[in-house]
Order: sequence, then structure tokens, then C-alpha cells
Amino acid sequence: MLNTVKRLTARHLAAAALSLASALAMMTIAAHAGDTLEKAKASGTIRVGFANETPFSYATPDGELTGFDIEVLRHVFTDMGIKDLDGGLTNFGGLIPGLVAKRFDLVTSAIYIRPDRCKQVAFAEPLYVLGDAIAVAKGNPKKLHSYADIAKDPSLKLANTAGGTGLRDNAKALGVKDEQIVTIPDELSGYAAVKAGRADAFVNVAIVLETQLRNLKDDSVERAHPFEQPVVDGKPRYGIGSFAVRLDDQDLLAEINKRLVAFRDTPEYAALMDKYALTKDDMVQPGMTTEKACAE
Repeated sequence: MLNTVKRLTARHLAAAALSLASALAMMTIAAHAGDTLEKAKASGTIRVGFANETPFSYATPDGELTGFDIEVLRHVFTDMGIKDLDGGLTNFGGLIPGLVAKRFDLVTSAIYIRPDRCKQVAFAEPLYVLGDAIAVAKGNPKKLHSYADIAKDPSLKLANTAGGTGLRDNAKALGVKDEQIVTIPDELSGYAAVKAGRADAFVNVAIVLETQLRNLKDDSVERAHPFEQPVVDGKPRYGIGSFAVRLDDQDLLAEINKRLVAFRDTPEYAALMDKYALTKDDMVQPGMTTEKACAE
């Protein structure tokens, strides 16, 4: 009987010790879950995952980490006393899994804020809008500022590159008919079609179109400003991009947001957008927030 009592007591003590160890382990994990900010401040370095997406975040041939997103991050983190961005290259699909697995402290590369992603990571406030844009003849003689403007006049023609189904789908969703779409073999042919009058507009991804127009240096074609981004069934058909951190790094997120939101309203931010071919049409509009983007 005495031996049985001793065995039970030992067993209970062992179980209690195991429970205590588990509780202490959980407390330790909780205590260190959100300390990325403190570690980064102490070391002066933060690990940034990127996917070589020009002009957002990419490495130069010399290995220098640069791009619009990176320059914004440098501004934000320098203000926090973190001066070294340790870049970790991965493919786009590896960004969020790498962040969750703690291979990175933050990820960026024009990552769209989407409800499904908001369940996995915490997004900073928006950096920019990545949408559609059209090139038109100088002066925009037909006054085209939306797909609806094109749809309401059946005689108008919209040039679209062969294979560019996403942009074509957006136009068709807003009423542009198949017979209004002129399929061209490549992007340069789109600008040529507008110049020659074979098309009234050429559609492309906004930042690509802006970059190409700058490189063309042809005053006979221009980007239509403003251009209304497509919304179908109440859902935007454009992307809102930003940085992402782990869900438990709320202190880091708060520090980033405080500085990012203030920086977005400065001439320096506008100049940085212009440097990387982002225009006023790509700017975050009043009322556009991560909370709303996550809820859509």
C-alpha cells in the first residue's frame, strides 16, 4: 500500500512538473513572439524577403537592394534606428510562407492586400494602387477616362495585346464589346495603333504603360489622367500593395504604420513615386486602408 502511494505521488509530481514546463514554454513563446522590433533595433538590422520585382524591390547587378518599396523601407527603418536591410531573395510564391516560417522579418514586392492573405500575415497601410491605364492621342481628344467611356460609344476601339486577358476581361466587365477590342501582337504596336488612329486607346498595366511612355519619348501619345479603376459587383479589379509582417508582430507593424502614413503625405514620397514611374493615379486615395482591403 505504501509503495502504491509513493508511485502515485511520484507520478502526480512528474505530471505536475511536465505541465509546469509546458506552461513556462508557452509563456516564453508568447513573450518572444512579438520581439522582432526589439531585436531589429538592438542589432540595427532587419531581414527583408523580396522577389526581384522591378521597380518595387530588386537587386542590382552589384547586389544592392533597391526599388520603390525598398527606398520607402529605408526611410521608415532609418527613422527607427534600423539602418541595415538584409535582403533575402525568393520567388513571389515563397514570400508569405517564408515570413510565416521566420526566414524573414518582413516581406515586400508589390504584394496585394487580399482577405485570404490577411488571415496569414499582417499588412502595413497601403503603399500604392496597381491598376489599369490607357494611352491615348495627345490631348485625349475623345476624353476617355474609364472603360465605361469607351463602352458607351460603339465606334471607339481599344487596343489590347494578344494574351492580355486580364485587362481585356476588366474592359468587357465594364461594357466594352468584343468588336471594340483590337488585338495587337505586342505593346509597341499598341502605341503605334493609337498614333495611326487604328485604335482610340491602348490598355496596359499602369506602371508598365507609364514606364514605356517615358522610354518612348513620343509626345503624340500620352497616358489618360485620371483613369477610373474597374470595380465589378462591388469588388475592385485592381491591386493595393504593401509590406507584410507576421501576425504577432503588432509592435513592429504599429511603428511602420506610424511612419509610413506620415511619409505618404510628403513631397519626398511623391518624388520617389515619380522616380519609379508611379503617378498620382497610383497614389493611395483618402479612405483607402488595409482594414478595408482585408474586408473586401
